[in-house]
Amino acid sequence: MPRPPAPEVKPVAARGPSAGLIAGVVVLVVALLGVLVWAATRGGDLEAVGSSSTLPDGGGVSVGPGVDADVTQVRIYEDPQCPWCARLENSIGEDLAEMVEAGEVNVTFQIMSFLDGNIGNDSSKRSANAMLCADDAGVFLPYHQALFAEQPAEGAGWTDEQLVGYAEQAGVDGDALTDFQACVAEQPHADYVQDMQQRANEDGVNSTPTVFVDGEELPQEDLSRLIQEPGVLREVLEAQGR
Repeated sequence: MPRPPAPEVKPVAARGPSAGLIAGVVVLVVALLGVLVWAATRGGDLEAVGSSSTLPDGGGVSVGPGVDADVTQVRIYEDPQCPWCARLENSIGEDLAEMVEAGEVNVTFQIMSFLDGNIGNDSSKRSANAMLCADDAGVFLPYHQALFAEQPAEGAGWTDEQLVGYAEQAGVDGDALTDFQACVAEQPHADYVQDMQQRANEDGVNSTPTVFVDGEELPQEDLSRLIQEPGVLREVLEAQGR
């Protein structure tokens, strides 16, 4: 995980540092420690976190050992309102989470929002933002599972209350839940949601779900197996060369 450089402390005169300099160094050290603690909770390197400030190219949300780790790299292109995406998550979600927890795979979720235009609502964008709020709270995978498990009927979309409720299911409470509610209401990740869709367009992906394993698109036959046959995830990934 890339770390911010340590603050440079310049030598001072023999008479000793001034009180102001000591205070400044303390502030810098405390700030640096805060960044390191935050980064350590994210589960991947800073370039793999779902934030427009750290991934301006719209590279998705990465969970696991990291995008540069020598493990199977899975990239899932999905739209929150896509019924087949929900079926895929409901089929492989638990197994995928176990493999991530074990450090066997790294998964990048490329969250798209093109179905808003097809359906005529803004639910894909809002729920994509909510998933990034969950990433901020350190509960991306359980939130992702809860949201797809309760995907509404086509066109109905999610209410803000529902999007917040999934965070509670994922274990977010107290001040963190208050922050999550604000994140859902204010949509601070709206620009990054657009970036993710643009990145998917540039990748030539125009349907969901689409899955890549180690840079190669998963054949439709294998994707259909993942959707329809719970329990075959490891077998399918191993068949791809890992």
